[in-house]
Amino acid sequence: MSKSRINGFLLDTDFLIDLNRGKSNIYKKRASKLLYQINDSDLFISNVTIIEFLSGISEEKQENTSNILFDLFVYIYPTYEESCFAGRLRQEFFKKGISLSVSDVLNASLCINRNLSIVTRNIKHYPFKNINVLSW
Repeated sequence: MSKSRINGFLLDTDFLIDLNRGKSNIYKKRASKLLYQINDSDLFISNVTIIEFLSGISEEKQENTSNILFDLFVYIYPTYEESCFAGRLRQEFFKKGISLSVSDVLNASLCINRNLSIVTRNIKHYPFKNINVLSW
């Protein structure tokens, strides 16, 4: 991957969670401010982000929330090659004694291969040299 211009932002699950917190929550305020700053860019959500986020939403709100996500963000999913790359990333860090979740290495693979920045508060989940991490 060449280190070229960032092509947008991949939103991690914690960002969506913080955006949906109560009005007075400090994380919601910070996430909302960041969303305002990057809103002119392409905003992506991955299949794993959708799975993680919707699993924390009550059943009666699932359909509406799913429709909102579909309307607001560009949905991306990994290719076969990106999935294989994610497996290699996970193995590489496991050999160093660092255990990373499948969802995080999959999102990392998408970011690396598509020149996306990851938007997350969980900076430690993305210890990769070639990923731009945006936090709040």
